[in-house]
Amino acid sequence: MSTKTNKKSTARKKAPARQTGPAAQLAARHKKVRAAMRAHQVDALVISNPRDVGYLIGLPGDDSYFIMTSRKAVLLTDSRYEELLAPVTQWAQMALRRGPMAGKLAEVVDGLKCKSVGLQADHLTVSARKAIAKSVGARRCADTTGIMADIRKIKDDSEIRALRKAVSIAQEAVSATLADLRVGQSELDLSARLKYEMEIRGATGPAFGPIVAACANGSKPHYYPSARAKVRAGKPLLIDWGAIYRDYRSDLTRTWSVGTMSRKIREIYQIVLEAQLAAIDAIKPGAKCLAVDAAARSVIAKAGYGETFGHGLGHGIGLDVHEMPSLGPRSGANDTLEAGMVVTVEPGIYLPGVGGVRIEDDVLVTRTGHRVLSSMKKDLESAVLPV
Repeated sequence: MSTKTNKKSTARKKAPARQTGPAAQLAARHKKVRAAMRAHQVDALVISNPRDVGYLIGLPGDDSYFIMTSRKAVLLTDSRYEELLAPVTQWAQMALRRGPMAGKLAEVVDGLKCKSVGLQADHLTVSARKAIAKSVGARRCADTTGIMADIRKIKDDSEIRALRKAVSIAQEAVSATLADLRVGQSELDLSARLKYEMEIRGATGPAFGPIVAACANGSKPHYYPSARAKVRAGKPLLIDWGAIYRDYRSDLTRTWSVGTMSRKIREIYQIVLEAQLAAIDAIKPGAKCLAVDAAARSVIAKAGYGETFGHGLGHGIGLDVHEMPSLGPRSGANDTLEAGMVVTVEPGIYLPGVGGVRIEDDVLVTRTGHRVLSSMKKDLESAVLPV
């Protein structure tokens, strides 16, 4: 009997290299999308929302569609983005359009031999939806809603790092802005300075148009800063702002008083702060969104200001400044916080003719409770700015 070893049969097969870093993060996201596709019983899913496209390819998703099947992925874009998006071709196909998006999409779907095609009905305009149905075939098209919002509400480690940096930039920028605050400075001037301070610290822009509300203007929750409205001594100053870092957005609010704080503003500031701390303390995995909102709302109602707190307590943040979940009185009865969610907590009291107080922080839901990502002081003493 021969004693020679059969090298072919005994050679160890190399295990496939384990994906790490960005590649692993994208693969995990794709896996979630494919699971959702199976649940919706579609052969392909057309991602048309630019933020969602970017989330799935790790690069800007402007004017591009991302088409996924159970095994394949195709990025549909045009020549303006061909070089920028070239890294995607290492793991997906790229299709370049020279005409309308719907026509090229039909070619891609035909090539993938898909019988049913899911569309992002919560993003597409009516006209875009009609154009796709006409090109792809109405019978093949199926509307889907909420798939990407549900996936994106849980942040991975890279997203949390980006959000932490966005918070840090925003905090540093507002501190630098307030260091040069002067009585008589306009709201619009403060807004411009704040945006500048965020960008020189690495932000690609403000997360949204900053709300800078001096004096009684703080009673308007979504106020637009004015060149005519000025900072006044002894009056409140409310600023709601955030920074974009690597596409992720922070969202913070603080209310200060310039020089001295009036008795009424002091009263409602203490109530709002107590309400916010109560809500933050209620944040943990498994907590109902309704219950977290109620923790803050009950404090304000008990103090006699319930009717002045008309908006929800908070919302998720990420690639968009408003994401799932929603914390408010209209949250779903079964809406529950999960580890990896990042939410704002922003109760407020608004008194027309007097001003408003809102205090907002960004909070990560951890496996054992929560972590406040923002660290700016908010005690009553720190809320009074020197003149």
